[in-house]
Amino acid sequence: MLITLAWRNLWRKKRRTFITVSSVMFATILAILLMSMLSGMKDQMVDSLVRTSTGFLQVQDALYFDEPSMDHSLEYGEEVENAIEMHSGQISFTVPRIQGFCLASKEISSRGVIVTGILPEKEDLMNNLSSNITEGSMFGPDDSFAIVAEDLARQLELNIGDTIVLLGQGFQGMTAAGKYPVGGIIRFFMPEQNNTMVYLPLQEAQWFFVAPDRLTSLIIMTDSEEEVAPLAESLQSHLDDEWYAVKTWEELMPDALLAFEARDAQVKLFAWVLYIVVGFGIFGTIVTMVYERLREFGILLSIGLKRWQLATICLLETLFISFIGVSAGVAAGFPIVYSLFVKPIQLTGELADVMIDMGIEPIMSFSIAPGIFIYQAMSIFFIALIVGIYPVKKVFRLEMVSAARN
Repeated sequence: MLITLAWRNLWRKKRRTFITVSSVMFATILAILLMSMLSGMKDQMVDSLVRTSTGFLQVQDALYFDEPSMDHSLEYGEEVENAIEMHSGQISFTVPRIQGFCLASKEISSRGVIVTGILPEKEDLMNNLSSNITEGSMFGPDDSFAIVAEDLARQLELNIGDTIVLLGQGFQGMTAAGKYPVGGIIRFFMPEQNNTMVYLPLQEAQWFFVAPDRLTSLIIMTDSEEEVAPLAESLQSHLDDEWYAVKTWEELMPDALLAFEARDAQVKLFAWVLYIVVGFGIFGTIVTMVYERLREFGILLSIGLKRWQLATICLLETLFISFIGVSAGVAAGFPIVYSLFVKPIQLTGELADVMIDMGIEPIMSFSIAPGIFIYQAMSIFFIALIVGIYPVKKVFRLEMVSAARN
């Protein structure tokens, strides 16, 4: 009976119910839009970061992380291949690399550089590296020329066809030395890369470092970030801990992880500020509704309705209003968020320039992860329930005679 009365009370004054439901609905839509945008921007930054640097996962020699040198390069043998094959369903693709610090020179000019041996077709899957070539062309697996970063080429006054001399330390103390024609100039958005990167074909780089069949890292890419942690744990269990280490991007870039954690803390603080504002908005609507109904409450109590029954009816009304408002908010918010997910907002001006300098595409991305809708809906519903305590408290403190005379 109480449930029926509560439901009927909602529709006795449709305008009042519509106003209350609307306040909950718009609060839900606002919270979903905000958190979808923040989550989407974070996902975009993480994806851009891992694709231009470490990848989601790396298989390394067990000592390489603490002491990155060519002597601790990875022997890419049968054990690693078998482990990768066992997890092929979870792995999108792998990217082999061999990388070391060298001195690059042309005539009397010299610079410290990072020489990286790659397979172009693999790198293109990860970060579309070939599209950044501004002069010349990308090498093939059997070529023996170098690709040089744009600012580095400018500093050494290198042009297509010039020769770059590389000198460094190879595997087990061997001297790594070689002369390579420059076959391409590549541009990076990040200054650190644009000033230091030199690329060689993987096989040529292995010969240069005197490290045949060895890699400094085997990058592993997955379809989503959520798969990274379980895949890393499973891969490590199939590899000998004494010889191999599986590192996630969080372990490889602790500074970036700290930055993301600090940003998440700011987002949560901002979200709670939003929830407080939303809560006061809903509270104001509920207070208005209660004061409009004081005479009704007084009459109901005077004709014999128990206070606990009236309080239960008020609480049920709040539950119904909260549920309808949250459901309507999710239903209305999803198409908006989905349209922004499919067609992100293109940024322009100084903000776009800043994002480009960071190596991030200048767009405002949105996320449609189910957790965003569930968490925001539950948060707003919980706030509405807390606000619903007010009419219950008001009923138990109501003076029946004076309320019935109003």
